[in-house]
Amino acid sequence: MRKTFLLLFTLITILFFSCRKEFEKPSWDTEILAPLVNASLDINNILPDSLLQANADSSLKIVYNNDIYKLNIDSLFVIPDTILHNAYAIPSSGSFVLNPGDPIPFPSSSETTYPIAGGIQLKTITIKSGYVTFHVKSRIHEETDFVYSIPCAKLGGVPFSKPISVPAAVGSTPGVLNITYDLSGYIFDLTGVAHNKVNTISTGLLAHISATGSPVTVTNMDSLIIDNTFNDITPYYAKGYFGQNTYTIGPGQSDFKLFDRIVSGSIQLENVNFNLKIENPIGLDTRLNISNISSINTHTGTTVNLNDYTNTIIGSPININRAAESGGIVYPTYANFPMTTTSSNIKPVIENLPNKFGYALQITTNPLGNISGSNDFIYADRLLKATMNMEIPLSLVANNLTLEDTLNLNISKTDGSQNVHDGTITLFADNGFPFDAQLQLYLLNSSNVAVDSIFSYTHTIVEAPINASLRATGKKLTKIAVPISENKMNLLYDTKRVLLKVKFNTSAQPQYIKIYSDYTIDVKLVGDFNYTVQLK
Repeated sequence: MRKTFLLLFTLITILFFSCRKEFEKPSWDTEILAPLVNASLDINNILPDSLLQANADSSLKIVYNNDIYKLNIDSLFVIPDTILHNAYAIPSSGSFVLNPGDPIPFPSSSETTYPIAGGIQLKTITIKSGYVTFHVKSRIHEETDFVYSIPCAKLGGVPFSKPISVPAAVGSTPGVLNITYDLSGYIFDLTGVAHNKVNTISTGLLAHISATGSPVTVTNMDSLIIDNTFNDITPYYAKGYFGQNTYTIGPGQSDFKLFDRIVSGSIQLENVNFNLKIENPIGLDTRLNISNISSINTHTGTTVNLNDYTNTIIGSPININRAAESGGIVYPTYANFPMTTTSSNIKPVIENLPNKFGYALQITTNPLGNISGSNDFIYADRLLKATMNMEIPLSLVANNLTLEDTLNLNISKTDGSQNVHDGTITLFADNGFPFDAQLQLYLLNSSNVAVDSIFSYTHTIVEAPINASLRATGKKLTKIAVPISENKMNLLYDTKRVLLKVKFNTSAQPQYIKIYSDYTIDVKLVGDFNYTVQLK
């Protein structure tokens, strides 16, 4: 619709006058006849051509796909911010001296296992984004150099390992260091050193007295405390056992764009072909229970719940098999649930002209338990989704079906067009469509409130003649002349946005009218203006 009626509106091409040179006095009035628009428009100017397909008889249908719901990885599990607290003490009951460069006899490695809610047992994760922050406190009275490592975390096959220098303690005040590292791209093996655990992080430490320091006496009261905090960890990939849990999703809504410019009126469709498609690219068996799918028209406040007369979709468990992967390639599983006008109320659901779809569902993971041997997997960018696939033949009845669009308008008084006093805009519409159209243009103020209009709904573009088969047999010419007063011309100068509304009614109601690919409407817009010419 934007392309179609934006052209109609090049009445805004009163900018026709912007190319005229401005003259000074003397002046006189003259009359100018100016063609503003001359175009031929088809159905692609009303609906995006990407949605339209032609049948063998050249009648058209809409083919539209819309995701109702996409699972978020956070819906299955969240890796919480985690602090690993490691306190390394000198393993001695006495005191001894360490010289510059000497190793400090701290334990060289440790493991920490932490639980994840829902019984999630992870064996490996690839980090999409996240950080580790080291907070180090040293009670050794000399600067220490150490290499802190997370052997289970690798980037490009190289384990995480960072050399860090910690200031010396002064009296009873420990030396402190805080530093943060980016973990994006790291792969964590969470099975521990012996590879027989889950949710386990192993760390390592090699510490020395600074080679540039001085000899220092240490005791078992001297320690190094390292708190490394994992923050905002978002996995790109995870593998393990994702537990047997039930998650309630919604009630929620998703946008539906097909009818988003329709603001009022009604439509009756001869047929709707509908399929609910479930795609599962997760290595996880799931049981889906959809309690509600509804079409929502926020313009009218009307909601129509989808009723499944066969009880195979709404309110019944749907078992979805797990996906498979090989060499990083995922092979999703699919489940399709077609709905017809006899097995459901899908026709009134779509005739509600929704701009949103509501949903409420439950997802149960691993309903049969850990049958994969802890080989569930998930990729953050390949998640379970429910999609509506629709095929709507353009065979319909339209009653005052009203579309609207808001457009920018820019007419400057400094370009010569201020010399236009008044005139007439004449629209010639040679209509080859089997429906009539009434249009209106509202001038909006800075608050987007309509302050005046150009056309009137009393002006109708008459429908094309049709034969006994309800097919248009030619075109019908309509002429609409709209006077533009001097006051309205001044208002146009001050208007920055306009609201266009077009109202459609099909022929031969209540019979269904098909739309064919060869239907067009030829539009010509002509301006007849009174103009003041000024000369030096």
